[in-house]
Parts: sequence; C-alpha cells; structure tokens
Amino acid sequence: MRQIITKRLAMLVLVLFGVTLITFFLSHVIPGDPARMMVGQRASEETLQEVRRQLGLDQPVWVQYFTYMKGLLAGDFGDSIRTQQPVINDLITFFPATIELALTAFVIAIVIGIPIGILSAVKKDTGWDHAGRFFSIAGISTPVFWSGLVGILLFYKVFNLLPSSGRIDLMVTPPPTITGLFLVDSLLTGNWAAFSNSLWHLILPACTLAFAQLATVTRQVRASMLEVLGQDYIRTALANGIHGPVLLFRYALRNALIPTITVVGLSFGSLLGGAVVTETIFGWPGMGKYVVESIAFLDFPAIMGFTFVISLGYVIINLLVDLTYYALDPQIKE
Repeated sequence: MRQIITKRLAMLVLVLFGVTLITFFLSHVIPGDPARMMVGQRASEETLQEVRRQLGLDQPVWVQYFTYMKGLLAGDFGDSIRTQQPVINDLITFFPATIELALTAFVIAIVIGIPIGILSAVKKDTGWDHAGRFFSIAGISTPVFWSGLVGILLFYKVFNLLPSSGRIDLMVTPPPTITGLFLVDSLLTGNWAAFSNSLWHLILPACTLAFAQLATVTRQVRASMLEVLGQDYIRTALANGIHGPVLLFRYALRNALIPTITVVGLSFGSLLGGAVVTETIFGWPGMGKYVVESIAFLDFPAIMGFTFVISLGYVIINLLVDLTYYALDPQIKE
C-alpha cells in the first residue's frame, strides 16, 4: 500500500509539472498583450514597456517559466494582472463557491444516478429501462450551456420558481465566513434565512451541472450491474434462496461499484472543470467565472493558478479512487 501511494505521489508531481509546462507556453503564444490591455490603447510606448518590464513580459518565455515555477514551489502563484491581487488570495476567495456547487452536483449525480442504474439493470428491456436509457442519452448529449439556458427559461422566466443568478439574494445577509460554504456556515451559525435562500439559489445551477454526470453514472452502473448479475456466483446465491435487497446490495452492487468508482471519481473532477460554463451562465461567483473573466483579460497568472488547482484536484481524486478499490475488493491488494 505504501509503495503504491509513493508511486502515485511521484506521478502526481510529474503530471502537475507537465500541466504547468503546457499551459504556460500555450497561454504565452496566443495573440494578445496583457500589458497593452492594462494601459489602454492610448498609452505611450514608454508606459507600455515599463508595464511589460514590471510584469516580466520583456523576458524570454523560458525565463518567465523558470521564474513562475520558482515562485510556485514557494507557494506563490503570482499576482493577477486583472485584480492586482495575489492569485492565491483570489482562488481562496472564489474556491468555496465552486466546491459547494460541485459537491452539491456530485451528491445529486450519485443519489439519483446509482438507483436509476440499478433499476434499469434489474428491469432490463422494460419501460423503466427504456426511460433510464433515454434519460442517460439526453444527459450525455445535451451541452451544459444549453441545459442551463433552458433551465433558466423554464424555472425562472416561465414558472418563476427558482432564481436565475447569484449565490444569495441581496436582501438576505450572508452567513459569517467559517468554511466559505454558505450552506454549512448557515447551519453552523443557525442562520436559517440564509440557508434556505442560498439553497434556493443552488438548486438550478447544481442540477444543470449534475445532469451530464448523472447520465454517465447511470449508464456505468447499469452496465456493471448487468455484467455482475450474469455471473455464476449470483446464480448460486439465487439457488440458495438469497434474493431481494440482500442479493442486490450485498453481492451484486458491491462488485458492480468497482468499475463505477472510476467514473464517479473522475466525474467530480469533471464537475470542477465543468463549473466554468455553469458559473458563467448563472453568474455564480466561483473560480469558473473568475477564470473566464481572466481569460478575456489575458491574465496569465490567474489562468495558470486555476489550471494548477483543477489538475491537482484530478490527480488527488485518481489517488483516492485507486485506494477505494482496495476497500471494495481485497483481492486487488494481492
């Protein structure tokens, strides 16, 4: 176990190095000059060159990368060109909103996706199965921005049931910052008005973000359950009088979850990355909206910081997925 964790951590370092290398050079070869965007089109050439010098943009790209990596190893993500604040402070400010949205979407995808997948497998080729497959195909095929716009049109414009943007109403006082998660902080402080209002704002963007991942989880659980239900040990259990929930959850589902864990784990990483589109559509004040605005401003340090955090999340999730395999199937340890 210790050797596996050590190898995974070594691979984590290599993956993050590759991500920073590729992202840095790609962001610096695209057309555009962030210094010019800062000073404006009417600024003199001397002012432009001074700003470029202050930002380090007058150095060769490889020198800029070396300087960036030196700061990154010291925990310094650099200063945002757009906000003029340390990128790490911006990410800390916006990260709670993103993680709250992603976690809520993740719970929705798991709580709904796994039961639908089990039901589709148990009721194979019935109306339930056809409905589940239609639901899965619709979720996988529908772009996030389209489902988000349709959700706003229906639930905000037509039925006026859910808010279309923001994290909490302006008339409602946000809870004191403890974790940065409005739902958790509201519960910890007993602010029920903020809890209900922030939950109301969270429903539509979370469901939109969860839709595609929910469909993926449903399809994977169905396929895994069908394979497991056809195994000899399941038929033996049936012959010995084991059936119903005991057969499904103790014998079938536990083994079916092994390949599903990979999809579920990577789904959470996809939710963090997919929050970029969802947050932009719903005006959600998270890292996704932050990086979109930074891209428009050619804010290289902010883009790099966001990419690094998402990549770190992916590799950590992969490590946790591998460790979860051992808990589900002791034979893998051998």
